Amino acid sequence: MLRFWAILFCLAIAPLSVRSEILEELETVDSFRTISEGWLSSIVGTEFEFLESPVSVAAKDNKIYFIDDVLMGLYVYDMVSQQASSLKSVYKQLKSNSARLFVTDDQTLFVIDSFGSQVSKYSLRGNLITDFYDSLNLNSPVDMCINPANQHVFIADAFFGHIIEFSATGNPLALHGIKEEGGTQAGRDIVGMACTDDELFVVSKLSKNINVFSFSGRFLRQIPRLEIRSPSSIAVDSYGRIYISDNFNDQIVIYSSAGGKPERFGRSGLGPTHFRKIKDLSIDGDYLYVADNMNHSIKVFIIKPPKERVVD
Repeated sequence: MLRFWAILFCLAIAPLSVRSEILEELETVDSFRTISEGWLSSIVGTEFEFLESPVSVAAKDNKIYFIDDVLMGLYVYDMVSQQASSLKSVYKQLKSNSARLFVTDDQTLFVIDSFGSQVSKYSLRGNLITDFYDSLNLNSPVDMCINPANQHVFIADAFFGHIIEFSATGNPLALHGIKEEGGTQAGRDIVGMACTDDELFVVSKLSKNINVFSFSGRFLRQIPRLEIRSPSSIAVDSYGRIYISDNFNDQIVIYSSAGGKPERFGRSGLGPTHFRKIKDLSIDGDYLYVADNMNHSIKVFIIKPPKERVVD
């Protein structure tokens, strides 16, 4: 009860959030029913488990995959049934309490384990399919994309500041955006990567631009991101708009793929459109999922299509 009144008080004094023409509030996931086994079996189907510290999120077809480093688990939450299950066997393989997740269209799960220096592909039952690693070129993987044309896996490495291309079966094939090439480096201290069907978007802490590459590794262009002080994650929607979370002011900044003036969304605090330490962003269809770490929630927003231009 005390927590309830404290939240109401904070909501009352919190400043109004920055609204967006692109995003619309839908729902916040701050608790979930558990139907898992082991230590969670005592609350099966009857009580609610509250999120404590979500550090990653990936979504596909109304299912949300996330890691909570306080609950020490990797979970799958069904938005329709409002129930969750635990991928306990997968979480046990992590070298730390946090990792980043990626889910394919057929709902195979990739776990990007930065501390373990590898990316692992699992079935939804938690069975390991393939490991992606390279002892010489993969030290601190932070994000990934898949080329829809050939299913090659592209992994961004924060330590080396480049992108490694793997075959679908885990064989390293090529390096892209490497410093030694004399061209544009993928990024120094990369924090995230997102892709469309033909482009890769890379954001890093030490570069003031979003660097854009083709899947062949060719550098295409840069999009200035001077509005962002402390980027933490990146996502791209089906309309080509780029979403970057900024932990300096707890906002999401939205760019068009061609650049231009960005749009801001949200602000620091408690409330439906307020954030505190965004850890991860994920887009599935016309929905944006936000791992709002210190607000103990995963927030879901509807992505609005671009407005049609009126032709005179």
